[in-house]
Amino acid sequence: MNRHRAAVKKIAASVREFYDHKEPYRISHGSTNSTRPKGVMSAVDISALGHVLAVDKVKRTVLVEPNVAMDTLVEATLPHGLMPPVVMEFPGITAGGGFAGTGGESSSFRHGFFDETVERVEVVLANGEIATASRDEHSDLFHAASGALGTLGIVTLLEINLMPAKKYVHTRYHRISSVAEAVKLVREETTKPENDYVDGILYSKDYGVIITGTLTDKKPENVKPQTFSGAWDPWFYVHAEERTSKSAPGSDFDPEEDYMPLAEYFFRYDRGTFWMDTGTSAAPEQQRREEDSMMLNIGVWGHEGTLDPSGFVAKNRAIEDKVRSLGGKKWLYAHVYQPEADY
Repeated sequence: MNRHRAAVKKIAASVREFYDHKEPYRISHGSTNSTRPKGVMSAVDISALGHVLAVDKVKRTVLVEPNVAMDTLVEATLPHGLMPPVVMEFPGITAGGGFAGTGGESSSFRHGFFDETVERVEVVLANGEIATASRDEHSDLFHAASGALGTLGIVTLLEINLMPAKKYVHTRYHRISSVAEAVKLVREETTKPENDYVDGILYSKDYGVIITGTLTDKKPENVKPQTFSGAWDPWFYVHAEERTSKSAPGSDFDPEEDYMPLAEYFFRYDRGTFWMDTGTSAAPEQQRREEDSMMLNIGVWGHEGTLDPSGFVAKNRAIEDKVRSLGGKKWLYAHVYQPEADY
């Protein structure tokens, strides 16, 4: 912890200097999944904060710095028979990013967003003060900082809750033929106690797959584990389509199934990221924010058909207006084009 404290003290001093001079700055992580241009603004460097500090098997928690990526987090906890309840699907997504940027996955209908699995955080505030926040201590800061994209302070440490891990995820592929059928099936599957994971892919308006998963230590001896990380392995979204290509929507027959090693399931979308080499797709995940309040997280990918910047913005604004009219919100890790009043 001495190294961590020294690094945070240095960061706090840098923030304080910018504060005293009333100078804006950005946060430099050393690497990023963002495609936004960085510009020439001054930066506070937090690239040193990339370590797993401790795993507590008794409390079932892990103490990590914000730049710890999901694959590193999983690698650190699995040897202890533990895993994070929510693991974002790309291995390079960080714990700090998941907390500050709103991260969810196919287990979120049970466990909520990634930030809801965080027990406490250490934050460097805008004036350089170092604060600890949890549900019991500075709870207003704790709840406000989650999903705030670093606007209320720089998260420098997270204590994350863990749960018992299993060897495999038993996945089942359910063919559907419409958006309405997809929503109906997702709602049904998220009520079943045997399902630990639920997500889906829509390949077109009349062809999609809802994928359910159950944690298990057992696998039939004659079944080969399905993997996606190898150079010759299939891309997951292609694999799911092929597994259901001969299935009839709403069929009474047993769905196609796989047994995936745990980490292979977590990062199944990594190869073939953002549906490369295809048109458009939407991947819904059902997530629980409050006990009686359900929501769908829908990601849309694909070439939008114009090289005209104004046309691109206009299409995004149309999506934003429609989402807003339906009572939804656009997550802030995407570009947002709303007027300030609407935002």
